[in-house]
Amino acid sequence: MELKEYLKIIKKHRNLFFGITLAIVAVALGYFYFLPVRYDASLTLNITRAGSQETADYKYDDYYRLQADQAFADTLVEWLKSPRVVSDIYTAAGLNSFSMSLSQLSKGLSAERRSSQIVTVSFSAPTASQAQKISSGITAIIDKNTEELNKDQKEATWFKVVSDPPVIVKYAPNYKLIFLAALILGIFLAFWGVMVKHYLE
Repeated sequence: MELKEYLKIIKKHRNLFFGITLAIVAVALGYFYFLPVRYDASLTLNITRAGSQETADYKYDDYYRLQADQAFADTLVEWLKSPRVVSDIYTAAGLNSFSMSLSQLSKGLSAERRSSQIVTVSFSAPTASQAQKISSGITAIIDKNTEELNKDQKEATWFKVVSDPPVIVKYAPNYKLIFLAALILGIFLAFWGVMVKHYLE
């Protein structure tokens, strides 16, 4: 079938074509417009040491430290994926996590190791104050877990985690991008809708 024949079919069923396209665009825009307000937050955790190795010889700790820091950073990431740790964080923040499933708890925080000594944590909250409380909860629980890990160490050169103030911003949908994506999807679905109607006729 040539292009002009497709255009002829679309012209014949133009009401259906434009109706489907506009409906898809309206649903997409309406969905994002009526989404509950949310705040996205990002917290940076810096891995450091409580002390330094004192020696007159070659400081092997300077070489192995980065490897150890990287391994500990991976441990932090795994902690923040644990439902138990996330539940403790919500409790420390004064929030109720009992209604959340294990899947929701494990996906409530997104942690990523950026380098051997930096881990970033991203999450969302319905209010800016709640996002601040969750950030404080993360810091408190990570400090607690790190202290538990350090307490049996004989040297004061073990890990310490320092957190920067969180960055909290109100989520704002990109309506131009949403409109464009919805328009493309709407045209695609409208085309096949018209083709199906034409075939049935």
